[in-house]
Amino acid sequence: MAIKVGRGRAEVTITGALAADLERDFRRLLGPVADAMQAEADAIIKNEIKPSWPIKSGKSRAGWTTMLRVDPSSSIVEIVLSNPERYVRYISSTKVGTKADSTRVRSPLVAHVRKPAAKARRVLAKRTLPALLAAGIQSRFDDAS
Repeated sequence: MAIKVGRGRAEVTITGALAADLERDFRRLLGPVADAMQAEADAIIKNEIKPSWPIKSGKSRAGWTTMLRVDPSSSIVEIVLSNPERYVRYISSTKVGTKADSTRVRSPLVAHVRKPAAKARRVLAKRTLPALLAAGIQSRFDDAS
């Protein structure tokens, strides 16, 4: 276990066998909700990051992973896209327009990670997750009766 403290907040990162056991238990509790979130995160890595990342060799392109993050103070459970390489946020865009204002130049982090993740979050929150949660709760009631 590692403890990371910064700016008045503490963050605990659990690794190893305990992390695997906890993740398995959370995924079992969340069921199809966690599976849907994981599928969206995996799709972003496969369809957005891997083919479009501007650096074709090196650690930044291959370093993208997902992680289950739990915030007990707010009851938030999320799947997070992460990359251990610190320089990822500083990679500049290779997109260049012919006119000064013809294209909006964005960093690869924004274009291929943050924007697709925000879109997936909106779609999941409005359509998929409420239906999955309702079906899960209904099946629990059906099993109890």
